[in-house]
Amino acid sequence: MEFDVTIRRDPNALLERVCMLAQDKMVVSGDTRRGHFTGLFDGTYLLDGNRLRVTIQRKPFFVSWALIKQGLGYLSA
Repeated sequence: MEFDVTIRRDPNALLERVCMLAQDKMVVSGDTRRGHFTGLFDGTYLLDGNRLRVTIQRKPFFVSWALIKQGLGYLSA
């Protein structure tokens, strides 16, 4: 499932924060423009300007898509 998020933060700071929060749950590989993550969730991300596209390819069955969308919404804050 794909999600588009408009970000209002510096991409470097955003990636650093995501990596810090996910450090024991996922491995994030890539740079501020594109990359992938694996672990509790598997997927990819692509940043184009201030638009972040996140594609989730695998997630735990107990985590709803609505909860993922809400979590990604925090990136735009």
